Amino acid sequence: MVNEPMYKKIYDELLEGIREGKYPPGCRLPSEKELMDMYQVSRITVKKALEILAYRGLILRKPGKGSFVVFESNLEKALQSEEIMMEEDITEENPKTASVSQMIGVIFDSFNVSFGCELIRGLEYECRKRGLLMLFRCTYGSQEAENSAIHDMIQSGAKGLILICSQGEVYNETVLELYMNKFPLILLDREMAGISLPVVTTDNYKASCELISRLIEEGHKKICFVSHSSLNTTTVKERFNGYRDTMLNNQLPADESKWITDIDKYLPNGEVDYQEDNKADSELMEYIQKNTDITAYYAVDHELGMLIYQIMKDLGVEKEKTIAYFDGFEENIDPLPIFPHVMQDQYQMGVEAVRLLTHRLRGDTVTGRENIPYTIEMPKVKNE
Repeated sequence: MVNEPMYKKIYDELLEGIREGKYPPGCRLPSEKELMDMYQVSRITVKKALEILAYRGLILRKPGKGSFVVFESNLEKALQSEEIMMEEDITEENPKTASVSQMIGVIFDSFNVSFGCELIRGLEYECRKRGLLMLFRCTYGSQEAENSAIHDMIQSGAKGLILICSQGEVYNETVLELYMNKFPLILLDREMAGISLPVVTTDNYKASCELISRLIEEGHKKICFVSHSSLNTTTVKERFNGYRDTMLNNQLPADESKWITDIDKYLPNGEVDYQEDNKADSELMEYIQKNTDITAYYAVDHELGMLIYQIMKDLGVEKEKTIAYFDGFEENIDPLPIFPHVMQDQYQMGVEAVRLLTHRLRGDTVTGRENIPYTIEMPKVKNE
């Protein structure tokens, strides 16, 4: 077509490259600068083409890192979509989408630098791109605070919610009521077993199996599982089941005496004094010293891994032991770059959660579990 806009030509050629496998799942597309040079066009033109691909769910744009083709399961769904997005629907400078002025609520039970910050970056980016206003609240594991956040956000005009739910002995009745009333709700990180709410998460069981298998391949036979006091959270259950099953499948002991599933009792609660804090460290030190046959500790998150590592350093045994864990930082700033760990793609989890909620806001049916691919990071150098 003679008068076809250049952004549409770039979009079509990149789309063809994705369809034909020139840019396979997970592949980084040419940068904006590279595309500008290839097509002799402005950055705005290139950006429009990439934004259409991102809006259709074909690529993921990570600020400062580039544009990446989404992983295989998400790519198949995106390629099957027949939606055609016009330029005025997807540019950040003119976010007049069908969902303009719509407000959504995002509720986390907790977050920290190793888990949560990249989720928020993904959520914020996708909300901004789709013209959604995002309210945020952290409940710190309290169902009462979760109830308050839900009521406040809906009262303030939130038309949908993305929730990392607090999970205790029973589910939050307010969340169950939203589910029964078909309120647009997407779960993030953890599902509610027996409740068919859509959830965006990681295959924690598979990732745990793979991580423990790597430890076994390195010669570890006594591996201690380390978690918080409760296994009620579905993500922790899945990680524990992956650990246990992999140990048993390799005829290795997975007995309860090699687990620390109540590490909270060792930790200060924020109101204890320095002496009690020292006591917590001494109790963990005593455990590590007593169980000299344990060569690896598998912590369910980065913070617990850091705690165990610091105590090992104090004991002078950090060169003799290995710690495996979930999440962390980029390797150049991670305090624990030398140990095996699972890196969840938190940014893509955030983006996918907003995408699914957008479908729910349009009245589409969204069900099931969306597992975002992860990577297993292994030490590039041995402990020195």
